Amino acid sequence: MTHDIFISYSRRNLQQVIAIRDELKETIGVDSWIDLKGIESGEQFVNIIVKAIGEAKVVLFMISEASMRSEYTKKEVMYARNIGKKVVPIVLDGTRLSGWFLFEFGVVDYVDIQDPMQKQKFHENVRGWLGLVDNDEGPLDFYETGMHYYLKQDYKVAFDWFMKAAKFEYAEALYYIGLCYTYGHGVPVDYAKAMEWYQKASLQNHAEAQNRIGILYKHGYGVPKDDGMALKWYRLASENGSLEAQYNIGKCYYYGRGIELNLEEAARWFEKTAKEGFVKAQSSIAYCYLNGEGVPQNYEMAVQWFEKAAKAGTPVAQYYLGYCYYHGLGVEKDYEKAVYWFEQAIKRNHAASEFYLGLCYYHGNGVPHDIAKARISFRKAVKQGYEEARNYL
Repeated sequence: MTHDIFISYSRRNLQQVIAIRDELKETIGVDSWIDLKGIESGEQFVNIIVKAIGEAKVVLFMISEASMRSEYTKKEVMYARNIGKKVVPIVLDGTRLSGWFLFEFGVVDYVDIQDPMQKQKFHENVRGWLGLVDNDEGPLDFYETGMHYYLKQDYKVAFDWFMKAAKFEYAEALYYIGLCYTYGHGVPVDYAKAMEWYQKASLQNHAEAQNRIGILYKHGYGVPKDDGMALKWYRLASENGSLEAQYNIGKCYYYGRGIELNLEEAARWFEKTAKEGFVKAQSSIAYCYLNGEGVPQNYEMAVQWFEKAAKAGTPVAQYYLGYCYYHGLGVEKDYEKAVYWFEQAIKRNHAASEFYLGLCYYHGNGVPHDIAKARISFRKAVKQGYEEARNYL
C-alpha cells in the first residue's frame, strides 16, 4: 500500500506502535508502514525495508531500550538519514537516546508520546511535514505554521509555509521570505531575491522590511552601496514604527553616513530609541554619556544605560559596566562587580573584557592575585586582537 510514514521499532513494542499508527490514521488520515512479520534475511531488508523507507516522507524512530539494541532499527535509521529523510525520534516509555542514536540525534527534539501536549504538537507537526492543510486555512494559518518551524530552526519547512502565505501577499510572510534569503535559512543566500521580497512587503508599509532594505543599501548587498538610499529607507521605516530603523538613523548621524556628521542628533535618536527599550540604543546612548559625545558627559547616566543593556545580555555594555566599576566612574569602585561583568562579556568572546580580567588577576583586584590566570587571559585577549594585552605578557 502507499504510505506517508515509515515506523522503525522493536517488535517488543509492537502493541504501542500499532496504537500510534492507528491514531495517526484516525486523527490525521495518514498511512504508516510497519514491519509486522519480522526480517528474515538481508535480501528482504534490501528489497522490502529500503523500498518502504524510500517511499515514505517521514521516518518515525520509536525509542525504547529494545529498539536501541536492535541492529535492524539502526540500519533503518542510518539508511533514512543517508537518503535525506526526516527522522523523528519518539519516546515510548521514558527511555532516552544512548550510544550511536544519541550521537546521531543528540540535538534533535524528541517527542514524548506519553505527554498529551507533546502528542498534540506532534500531530500538528506531522501535518506540516506532510504538507497537509485544511481547506479553510488561509494566509495567517500558513504564516503561523511557518513561524512555528522557523523558531525551531527547521528553516526549509518554514520557508515552504511562508511561500504558501506569500501567494496571498501576506506582508509578514513576504518579510520572512526576505530574511530567509538574507541569512540562507532554508534557501541559498541571495541578496537580490531578499531585496525583491522586502520590497513586496514594503508596499504594505512593513516597517522592518523597509529597514532591511536600508541595511542592504548600507552594505551594498544585492544593490550598489548607497548610504543616502539607506538613510531614506531608515526614515521611511522609522515613520512606520521600526525602532531598529530609528537606531540606524542615529548611527547615520554618528558616523556621517548619507548625511553630515552630527553627534547631538545621533544622541537624540539613540536616547529616543533607548527609552522605547531598544537594547542596542541603550548601549549607544550610554557610550555617548560616558564620553560626552552629543550630550554632556555624565557617568551616572552612562552607568544607568549600560546596566539596562548589560542585563539584557549585550557584551559591550557588560564590558563598559565592568569598566565603570573598575575605575569608579558613576559608581563606587567595586572590583568584584567589575570582575562579574567582565566574565559575563567574556562568555561572548569580548576581547577587552578578557584583557581587564587579566588585569584583575595581575593586580589581585576583585580576585586573588594569580599571575598564571592573568597570563591566560592576556593570551586570549591577544588572540582576539587586543594588542595592549601583549605588553603585559
